[in-house]
Amino acid sequence: MRVKQVLLTLLVLFLVQAVWCQSPFPQHYFRSPVGYEFTLAGSFGELRRNHFHSGIDIRTGGEEGKPVYAAADGYISRIFVAPGGFGKALYLAHPNGYTTVYGHLKAFGGTIAAWVRTKQYRQETFALDTEVPAGLIRVRKGELIAYSGNSGASAGPHLHFEIRDSRTQETIDPLEFGLIAPDLFPPQISWIKIYPLGENSLVNFADKPVMLPVICENGDCRLKLDDTVMVSGNIIFGLETSERYNGSGFKTGVNAIRLLVDGRSCYEQNLDRFSFSQTRYANSLMDYPAFVLNRRKIQRSYIAPNNKLNINGTVVNRGIVNFMDRRPHYVQYLVHDVFGNKARLDFWVKSHPPLGHSGRPWTEQPEGTQLFSFSQDNHFIRPDIRFEVPGEALYEDLDFEYSVSPPAPGCFSMVHHLQDQYTPLQTWCTLSIRAGNLPNRLQSKVVIVALETGNHPVSRGGKFENGFVTTQIRDFGDYSVMADTVGPLIRPVNIFSGKKVNRQYAIKVKISDNLSGIKAYRGKLNGKWILMDWDEKNQLLTYGFDEYLKPGKNLFVLVVTDAVGNSSRYEATLIR
Repeated sequence: MRVKQVLLTLLVLFLVQAVWCQSPFPQHYFRSPVGYEFTLAGSFGELRRNHFHSGIDIRTGGEEGKPVYAAADGYISRIFVAPGGFGKALYLAHPNGYTTVYGHLKAFGGTIAAWVRTKQYRQETFALDTEVPAGLIRVRKGELIAYSGNSGASAGPHLHFEIRDSRTQETIDPLEFGLIAPDLFPPQISWIKIYPLGENSLVNFADKPVMLPVICENGDCRLKLDDTVMVSGNIIFGLETSERYNGSGFKTGVNAIRLLVDGRSCYEQNLDRFSFSQTRYANSLMDYPAFVLNRRKIQRSYIAPNNKLNINGTVVNRGIVNFMDRRPHYVQYLVHDVFGNKARLDFWVKSHPPLGHSGRPWTEQPEGTQLFSFSQDNHFIRPDIRFEVPGEALYEDLDFEYSVSPPAPGCFSMVHHLQDQYTPLQTWCTLSIRAGNLPNRLQSKVVIVALETGNHPVSRGGKFENGFVTTQIRDFGDYSVMADTVGPLIRPVNIFSGKKVNRQYAIKVKISDNLSGIKAYRGKLNGKWILMDWDEKNQLLTYGFDEYLKPGKNLFVLVVTDAVGNSSRYEATLIR
């Protein structure tokens, strides 16, 4: 019996690999960017707030400093250094038309590190986003190019790795290129959600969506409960699905979803590549309120009128299914992972004709609403607020809700409630708020703030003009006006004036700001600019000792400026 099981497993593996060899992407051209058998902390195309995950996150065992190797021959085409985003990142162009990207690095290797440092000192800046002349820095497959880290907007040590089409800059699932052995396990479907869409549409005789748990075994899935779901009118479906590599704890992602009703395909989706210009449309694909409330990643099989994602195959009526009869209907979901493994969910719904207003209560539109169009510019104007929402900022038409409440402590305006946090915006909108009773001396110090949980203010910037503060926002929420009159806080970590620094290798200083945020910093040693690495999430500046630290006494000066011009200065004499 055991021999038969082994033979069956080998046969399945052979068949999967045979199919895998037919991939349109070159297999085994790229090697792993790390020197060990890796597992993943994040998969390609994962739904995240405001974007799809654009690569794979390779675990580094919770450590920084693991060697990172060139995945193939090529040359460095771009170098990115910033306190946020990818942090320190390398872009490596290859002769086969692809570019590999290595993000959240701790440091660059050898020749690359020297080139970057020279560029930073020449421009007197830590942050860089620079194109490197083709062929200037060539590397060979397997050559050490960097060290893994936790730089930028990273939640923990790992290596972010991408493969892009060099011509279009579309990013492609790296697992399509044979970086790991094929997975033998099917995806999992954990939840189904059924949504009524529009007037007289119902699920189980109510105008609220219904979420149903799913049980899967070897790719065959069913609803956990046997109750019949009643539907009427326009309905859309969604599901929560995931893939675990060979049943392990790390995920490789699901890239293809197909919805059929009564055997007819209604919606097809394949997310094996996407354009960065489209990544924010992830907000439209996902059930955005469910994600904001409890981080559930429910993918809706529905294309909103202003969803411009180019990931769909056959789609009928944007994925909306109309149920008007009195018959049962057979619904089927087919889910594929990157290796071609499949999961299938079958269930039934029972249709009934619309009930009209007798089946659901009719409510008046609140006084503070205005219909916003997804296809035309929208102008919301009141005595104390101007809100410009351009066409295509919304995914579909919206009954925009607005209200005001008294000023929060420290605010120079009423609190303006713009819709809610559960409605996403695609593009930037212009917000102007009247700043009442604002002294002239504070006009250059005010910003618009988003008031988050507990009235915690987060600056959204702004400029005062003709009684109003104006800025750009990309999220609905609660907004007001506050003034920032306090300079940034500078807290030395491992130095003080007169300290002997012979036994240390770096200066570390914490910097922070109470409201408007750090705009600039400038460190000098003996009157000359020095390179200080800015770790934004940890509010830490680091200067690694180099030739600018001389024997004897050295005067270290740091000036930090916030977004409204307040500045702070720190000086210390350091002895070497």
